[in-house]
Amino acid sequence: MRRQRAKQGQALIEYAFLMVLLATISIAVILLAGNQLKTAYNDISFEFNHLTDSNSYAPDGSVVPPGTTISCTPGTQPVLRGHKWKCH
Repeated sequence: MRRQRAKQGQALIEYAFLMVLLATISIAVILLAGNQLKTAYNDISFEFNHLTDSNSYAPDGSVVPPGTTISCTPGTQPVLRGHKWKCH
């Protein structure tokens, strides 16, 4: 009888250890990739909000007239991604 209880206690401790390990890994991934996930979410949200819009937008959110491009800092080039210009 004692052996059965000891095995159940060991299984519970192993399960708790795995849960703590998974939670730690999940938090680390979210912290390390948080800015990238936030940027991706914001870009997707922006595109859904402007699906029927014919304008393109500068990185600061101002409207860019059709046929023109934006100016970027030296060493980067403007790239139109969806409705929004980005400097890469």
